Amino acid sequence: MRRAGPTTGRAWLLAVLLAGVFAVAGPAASANAHAYLAGSSPTDGQVLGAPPDQLRLQFSESVVLSATRIDVVDASGRQVAVTGLRIEGGPDDGNLEEPVEVVADLSRLTRSAYRVSWSTLSSDDLHATEGVLVFGVGESVTAVGLDEPSPPPVEVAMRWLLLVGVAGGIGGPLAGHLLTSAGAREPTLVRVRRWVSRAPLAAAGLAVLLLVDQLVGSGATEPGRVLGGGYGVRWGLREAGLLLLAAAGGERVRRARWQTGAVTAGAALACVGSSLLGHAGAGARDLTRVAASAAHLGAATTWAGGLVTLTAVLVASRRTRHGQPGDGDVLRAAFRGFRLPAAGCVGVMVATGVYLSSEAVGSVDAALFTTYGRALMLKVVLAAAAGALALLNSRALHSRAPRKLPRRTIVAEAMLGLGVIGLAAVLSSGQPAMEPQLVRSVDVGTAGPVDAQVADLLETIDLRPGEAGPNVVIVEVFDTRRPAPAPVRAVDVQISGVGPVLKAESLGNGRWSVGATLPAGAVAIRVVAHRSGLADVEQSSAWTVAPTSVSGLERVSTAPIRDVLRSLALGLSLVVVAGWCLALTVALARRRHDRRSGAPGAPPDRVVLAAADAERVLTRTGHGP
Repeated sequence: MRRAGPTTGRAWLLAVLLAGVFAVAGPAASANAHAYLAGSSPTDGQVLGAPPDQLRLQFSESVVLSATRIDVVDASGRQVAVTGLRIEGGPDDGNLEEPVEVVADLSRLTRSAYRVSWSTLSSDDLHATEGVLVFGVGESVTAVGLDEPSPPPVEVAMRWLLLVGVAGGIGGPLAGHLLTSAGAREPTLVRVRRWVSRAPLAAAGLAVLLLVDQLVGSGATEPGRVLGGGYGVRWGLREAGLLLLAAAGGERVRRARWQTGAVTAGAALACVGSSLLGHAGAGARDLTRVAASAAHLGAATTWAGGLVTLTAVLVASRRTRHGQPGDGDVLRAAFRGFRLPAAGCVGVMVATGVYLSSEAVGSVDAALFTTYGRALMLKVVLAAAAGALALLNSRALHSRAPRKLPRRTIVAEAMLGLGVIGLAAVLSSGQPAMEPQLVRSVDVGTAGPVDAQVADLLETIDLRPGEAGPNVVIVEVFDTRRPAPAPVRAVDVQISGVGPVLKAESLGNGRWSVGATLPAGAVAIRVVAHRSGLADVEQSSAWTVAPTSVSGLERVSTAPIRDVLRSLALGLSLVVVAGWCLALTVALARRRHDRRSGAPGAPPDRVVLAAADAERVLTRTGHGP
């Protein structure tokens, strides 16, 4: 493997750091992640007075119509015919980057409770999603609430192996360079080159299998139409990067001048392509998020791939005939050289990871009570544990006193790195916790009460609690004339002009109340006051009903945490850059001092190791001292 100059490696690492800073500090547009159900008509838990003739599902981004399935059954299990499935809001061409609405015509519904099961495929990232909602026609129903789909185990396994292959193609060359600089023997370097070449090639094959699984598993009937659009271009970009990494890591090209540039270009293509295929590339294209996602993936795979490769060499050195005296010094030097790149990569991972989570976890409840949020927190815990082991290993490796390599803790750190990659596969297969039930709308509902004077009556209307679902409509009616010509004998309430007319109950002193189930969004509340001997007085008020929280209850907080996470990411990125620059300066100064003074703790160079090897050979043959 061709040895790259230290300036090139430092420049590449600094570029990754600066990309991470730009990613979290740059302007960011709104971006969706994974197609989720943003709304429906009828809404989940809604009770209708008249049967609807259409079912409308609003998705956060475009979906593949041929992979969309809708199943409607009544309370007795009878199937309801669903026809005329279509997309409104844009063409179904696989390139739509805006929210869409899937519309289906329903046969004549009778008085009953109905259960709607749906599934579809996001056209931007080919992620499958599904859900359930219920509504009633003249019958009370209980809302299903949040129905989070579980990540498919087969897809998770394939994505994990794919990421491991990417890590081998990106982090493996770094480990090979460190081993070469430390004077590793040729058999060891040959094994590393094979891994560096075959890992991304296997990942490219897994990418094909994953694509087939996504298309076949979703039942998409027009795969050519999906791949012929923007998704096919993005998928090809990642595939080209993986193949370029495989070619650059081959044994035959290890001395080619273009190898370093090829590895860099392949890593960039693979990371950017993966970012565009994932959550950050879905919805409206947000270059800031795409850059952050690519930097996050590049840093994670460089750290994990380099660590796993060096650890594999460490384990193999004790179990094969190639393990010889002096290998411990070589590995110690390689691990010591891995310290700065690993620290820089972990810093980029942390800063960009916090930034990316701002568009993946919408609230505290979303982090605590969803599969996606819990997987993300577990990933943070594993990464923190790996960081703690890295500090222990670094202290042992840089001890001035001769010590054995901390093999057990190094292996444990590498296993944790693979675990972090595995959880990244779970997150990329799952649905981010951004559904409306998980995040309190910034545009809250209308703050009541609302007053209005109609004819000679002063009416006040209020909703409690003012969220989607069961509510109480409070109406106060007072006559402005004294004495009043006639008392109010009855009050009727109707929602949006299409629901049943509800008879309000008198609470005394001009106050009336009635229960009503309201959907989230804009509704109109029509109030009719009846008086004996006088014309009815009608008032209509526009309301914005806030969405409910998870399962109708806010457990801890559904307040949006996006701005908090972005501010934290910006602060972390600045700390990472400052800390890495300081550490690099100190390390370079210490290395110069060690070389001048010949300190025993200085890392062995190739000349010293070669001299040691020669001395051992002479001793064994009887020609040495």
